Amino acid sequence: MTLTSFSFFVFFAVCILCYYILPQKIRWTGLLGFSILFFVFSSPPITGIFLLGCIIVTHTCCMQIHRFKKTDPGKAKGFLICGIIIDLSMLAVLKYSNFFALHWNAIAARAHLNASVRIPDWPVPLGISFYTLQAVGLMADTWREITEPEHNIFKSALFIAYYPQLTSGPIARYEELKESLFRENAFSWTNFTHGLQRMLWGLFKKLVLSARLALVVDGINGDMEVYNGFYIWIAAGLFMLQLYTDFSGYMDIIIGASEVFGIKLPENFRAPFFSRSVREFWQRWHITLGAFMRDYVFYPIQHAYRFIHIRKALSQKIGRKAADRLTTGAALLCVWFLTGLWHGGAYKYIFGWGLWFWLCLILGQTGEPLWKKLRVFFKVRESSFSWRLFQILRTFILVSIGNIFFRAGSLKAAFRAISLGFTSADNPWILFDGSYSQFGLSQKEVFLTFAGLLILLLVSVLQQSGSVREKIDRQGIVFRWVLYFMLLFAVIVFGKYGPDYNPADFIYRGF
Repeated sequence: MTLTSFSFFVFFAVCILCYYILPQKIRWTGLLGFSILFFVFSSPPITGIFLLGCIIVTHTCCMQIHRFKKTDPGKAKGFLICGIIIDLSMLAVLKYSNFFALHWNAIAARAHLNASVRIPDWPVPLGISFYTLQAVGLMADTWREITEPEHNIFKSALFIAYYPQLTSGPIARYEELKESLFRENAFSWTNFTHGLQRMLWGLFKKLVLSARLALVVDGINGDMEVYNGFYIWIAAGLFMLQLYTDFSGYMDIIIGASEVFGIKLPENFRAPFFSRSVREFWQRWHITLGAFMRDYVFYPIQHAYRFIHIRKALSQKIGRKAADRLTTGAALLCVWFLTGLWHGGAYKYIFGWGLWFWLCLILGQTGEPLWKKLRVFFKVRESSFSWRLFQILRTFILVSIGNIFFRAGSLKAAFRAISLGFTSADNPWILFDGSYSQFGLSQKEVFLTFAGLLILLLVSVLQQSGSVREKIDRQGIVFRWVLYFMLLFAVIVFGKYGPDYNPADFIYRGF
């Protein structure tokens, strides 16, 4: 069951009805029951063992951490480490065992050892990368006494396995979710209508925009020996837009569905294409993953006793400023390596969505004195619109290059695509000669996609000064309902369906 399928909306409607029929005090139990059903319908049933294991381990360790934190900190830390290792081990075995097995077999073959292993074919639980990080964060926050552990294991289960969030996040903290998840939520017409509006906006992004962009992106990436040169860069830019409309559309559906229940999830996107640097981009894109890596990876490394000792030793040899930059760069390297690995067990993810962004950040920071001199030399007015636009376009290009690796079949294929983009870049006229028709887009569909992207841009601009839905709510009733019905008809009439449509094709589904 996927979030754009007819079966999901039937399931969701039944869930809403049952949720508000139940007595307010036990409404959260209805959500837990429907979360279990959703997992059973959406993932191989056997994988439920691992989700159940994660819930039991996380709840037990949280209780023991809280119990021993003040009386025996060593034992409490032992439970923390044990819980994190078990949860992450399940993730590693199910998601990365193929990656490690392939490398072991390659090493054994080169060393002429008869020690190859069978490539495992584990069924991967739905959303394991998301619920594992959420569970790890809960244990870490309990250790740091940021939150009190939940004594009811069924409430812990709902926090980890809440079904709209289970598929693709956002990665929430227990402190920010527990109040709205477990309180006695009464029906609110405002929450109901705002939630459905948010879901409709997500469907528009996914079915009208992302699905059309995918036709061109898939067509070019499917035969780069034919579609090379400028095609490569068009595909890279369009995939950036496809990924955004796909993933943020998914978030809109998830956050909107939760709003119907009166549950507030954290935002995962904040107009990322207005970013003027790679650093700012990652403060606006997949916000909850970035916050997790900052709070649970970067800060613990920076504050680790041995790391502090290394920084002090380096300060005596190369100076404090250089030592701070070197150690911060090393901590960031760990963060970005893990970020890339989290996206998938393949070198294309480790480099393209990990080390590439680390390299961009390091070059931006260490080269800042040089960049400043160049800005002075060329008399750049940093407050000017043209300079801001240049920074936005530069950031978009750098991120799009990383996405070439994300989209490619392998690391080698990604480098091959970039090579073809430079060596055959003599065909810019394809933007104007109707070449897009080769990928199943008519001139009308190109116009529709362009118009949809302009609407997306307009909404993003309006969001900079506050909630767009609140702005719409202040308008007349006729204007509001005309707008809603136009959006609804756009999804129904212009949404990409047909024999090749697969509602499961959300890019981030399954991570």
